[in-house]
Amino acid sequence: MKQLYAFFLFFFFSTHSYSQVILSLDDDSVYIDSIVKITKNTKSDSVRSLYSFRLSKLFLMVQDIQSSKKYLAQANKLKSNYPFLKDASIFYNSYDFIEKGDFDGFEKALLEANTKLKKYYNKEAYRLRAIILQNYGIMLQRKNNENAYMRLLVNEAIPIAKKSGDFELISALSKAVAIIFMNNNEREKAAEYLDQAQKYIENANTKSPTLAESKMETYIMNAENLVELKHFYDAEKVLEKAYSTLKNYPDSNLNDSYFYSEGLYFAKQNKHKEALISYNKGITSSEKHKNSIALNRLKFAEYEVLFKLKDYAKCKSNLEYLIENSPFIIDKKNYYKELSKLYNATKDYSKAYFYANKYNVINDSINDASLKNEIVELEAKYRKAENEKKISLLQSENEKTVLQANNNRLNSMLFAVLSFLLFLTVLFLWIWNNNQKKLGYQKELNHKQELEALENEQKLSVSNALIEGEEIERKRIARDLHDGLGSMLSGLKIHLNLADKEGAVSTSNINSMLNDSIKELRNISQNLMPESLSKLGLEHALKDLCAANSSSETQIEFQYLVKKKSNLDQHFEVVIYRIIQELLNNALKYAQASEILVSCSQNKDVFFITVEDNGKGFDVTQTESKEGMGLKNIRNRVAFLNGKIEIDSEINKGTSTYIELKVQN
Repeated sequence: MKQLYAFFLFFFFSTHSYSQVILSLDDDSVYIDSIVKITKNTKSDSVRSLYSFRLSKLFLMVQDIQSSKKYLAQANKLKSNYPFLKDASIFYNSYDFIEKGDFDGFEKALLEANTKLKKYYNKEAYRLRAIILQNYGIMLQRKNNENAYMRLLVNEAIPIAKKSGDFELISALSKAVAIIFMNNNEREKAAEYLDQAQKYIENANTKSPTLAESKMETYIMNAENLVELKHFYDAEKVLEKAYSTLKNYPDSNLNDSYFYSEGLYFAKQNKHKEALISYNKGITSSEKHKNSIALNRLKFAEYEVLFKLKDYAKCKSNLEYLIENSPFIIDKKNYYKELSKLYNATKDYSKAYFYANKYNVINDSINDASLKNEIVELEAKYRKAENEKKISLLQSENEKTVLQANNNRLNSMLFAVLSFLLFLTVLFLWIWNNNQKKLGYQKELNHKQELEALENEQKLSVSNALIEGEEIERKRIARDLHDGLGSMLSGLKIHLNLADKEGAVSTSNINSMLNDSIKELRNISQNLMPESLSKLGLEHALKDLCAANSSSETQIEFQYLVKKKSNLDQHFEVVIYRIIQELLNNALKYAQASEILVSCSQNKDVFFITVEDNGKGFDVTQTESKEGMGLKNIRNRVAFLNGKIEIDSEINKGTSTYIELKVQN
């Protein structure tokens, strides 16, 4: 049973580990206790069910099987009224197949869960789908279909993980791609994905029980790959990052692999003394944690350095240990080869010959076994083909005697019928081909006309909407000028007329009225074109807009994640400003939100806008047919820039608006 659970852990947490050793660094119990507290205190059955599913995995990670099953049962009990949780539960419950050793059932459950979750567009659904695809890819890798695993990671799992916003998950998937390249000795390609994995894990800010371990593991793997590429300066920097944390955790089993990478770093630069010190630390740590895989790896690495130093006694000790403790015959074969090389160096030629012969015997037996299997398989195929051939010959002989008598009688009749049918077929095909060409041409022509009509209709709709929006803006400006500035100037005129009649001018009153008029004029001008936008740029203008709209009832948080060097077209900045201004107006006017988040970011030539509030929300499906002018203006501005908009809202759960715009520099 323990072996099955270990295998289960390997699958369900494979996005955070590249070995079957469960990595440990800091104490995860505090994080797990916080999730337990949330699960107990929340009144929402959906939240309790979701967190119970997560707890079932967390307790499995710390090998508390009883608690894992308890929370899984609780989650399944609460899920029934929530379609998303019912579909997600297929994945969470799929461990039953692993426990029973039914790997085909496990694969089917993964594919079913992925299909069911495709209809959801929330971050949790994207995160689960990415993990599901990763686990399915590992099943493909078990079947020696590593190319399919690679395609699944690059083309599906990683793009979906990016939609989830889970940087730790994206890092782990990138690391999985790098491991495949490392296994195939394509170190340069592995370096690209390890660099990507390191950037994502360093920017991950969502707390998780595996975050610290994932970061250290990424550093260690990246350092090892950089050493193999002889990029020693970069490798040293990465090792320093890992050591700055690991030095505070001397009992962590991450030290097993860290000291291997550090020793390799020294060994590749012929710093043999430093390499042996690092390997010795790693061996001590591996023995303490009973990590046989890391221990064997460190022992062989130490042997290679000792051989260069001609310390043949210790070399012999290491190889004998490896031969005794290695479970794989292929590894033992290589160790026999190294022993032969060792005895040859010490001029003990009889033993050198003995171990060389053992190497050859194992090598020949492996090749011979493979050859025998191929021969048996080919022989079976040959015999089957021969038997089928004999049966076919006997049948054909019998049929030949029966048919020979009928052939002569039917030949003339068949020839006439076939000739007539051939003529009809050719005639039919010629007529049908001509008609198809005419129909195809007509369909293509109609399709082009329909596309042109739709395109013109779309352009007209966008233009009309923009014109309508401009008319509304003109009316608003006219109203502001008439009701605001006009009223103030009229009051000033009346005051001056009275002062002229009475012969006394109140300078303070006139100055006050002039100041109010100037302030009103500035407000109108600010609405037309914010001064901070033209002088200081989009970031400062949006920051001022958010600050101006914040109040004691509504707090607006602003995030601007665009590089300072990014030069945007001023017209493009104005459109972005107007879109965010309209979204804020909607949130303040209708949502009754207490918190609003405005976020802007840019990736290459795509500009992202996110506006989220915790207001009362609305039914998106019911409002699409009767949108107000504000929402129409937003959609038309986005369409004008060939962008995309997605609105996600639920009643009493707030609204999230996501916009992607093509950058115009």
